[in-house]
Amino acid sequence: MFMGKRTFISIVLLLSVLTACQNQEELPAERGVPLSFSTQQTRAGLSSLFDDFRVWGTCTMDGADTDIMQGYRVNYDATQGWTYSIGEGTENQTLQYWNPSASMYRFHAGSPVSRVEGITASSLTLSMTSTTTLSETCLYSMPQVVRRTDSAFGNAVNLAFTYANSRINLAFKYLSDTQTSISDIKLIPPSPYATVASLRIDYDWLLSATSTGALTAVERSSDALTFPDVEVPAHSADAVQTSIPWYMIPDPAATGTWKVHITVGNKTKEAEFTIDEPWEPGRSYVYRFEYTAEANLVFMGTATELFIGEDPENGGEHFFE
Repeated sequence: MFMGKRTFISIVLLLSVLTACQNQEELPAERGVPLSFSTQQTRAGLSSLFDDFRVWGTCTMDGADTDIMQGYRVNYDATQGWTYSIGEGTENQTLQYWNPSASMYRFHAGSPVSRVEGITASSLTLSMTSTTTLSETCLYSMPQVVRRTDSAFGNAVNLAFTYANSRINLAFKYLSDTQTSISDIKLIPPSPYATVASLRIDYDWLLSATSTGALTAVERSSDALTFPDVEVPAHSADAVQTSIPWYMIPDPAATGTWKVHITVGNKTKEAEFTIDEPWEPGRSYVYRFEYTAEANLVFMGTATELFIGEDPENGGEHFFE
């Protein structure tokens, strides 16, 4: 008889731990503050580019993890802001609450929803394309860890997104007394590169870091990348970029010796340069060239930076352009 009572009590305590993070049966007054999301930092947030994302959330209490958001869809509403209870795909999603007894929460996300092929507690898989259109890119969030001792605990979870695509562009310099038009600009690859692919982003929660996992190429192409004409002002000491960059898939196969092809007046020129390392997600690569007075095209080097602004992992500005 007493053994039966002890077994019953043990089962009740176990169920209490398993359901504590979800707070499904508590009264609203006991639940605390609802979990909500923000992507607004010092400049325009994610809603300036996409209006939905898919998120995974995990709550840790008494050393045990509970997945409270297993790929929730979050939509942007003009009145409510980011919400997972309004709009398409939210019908079966339960409102979650901050649990004051939890020691930690972890969140990561991908956007837009149409590009998210899969999401788990430790990874995100995105469907990617090479494109010149920003709206056809996709993004993933930095790992967001909120501990009970953090000032962010109980407030809107501020997800910092970065591009999964890499951005590449060409820039040209020509010291001349007159404005010079550079046309027929092409970037010729050494071998087929990925134009459609699935990219897995892995999350290391011990280090609060991300790494690029497996890339599965669905389609490849050997076509040259074409760029719009460039007008180089007279007496310009700076290289002028083309107006439309390419947003590329970070494909390891894209390394090797590339060629750039241009036309200046009635003269056609080509120059070679080497890409030694794969493009990284979220980074901009500008390959700079000079057209000399002797009508030669010379590679000047590469400028690279994060094209969302400063590093969002270290508190820098975060904006989309």
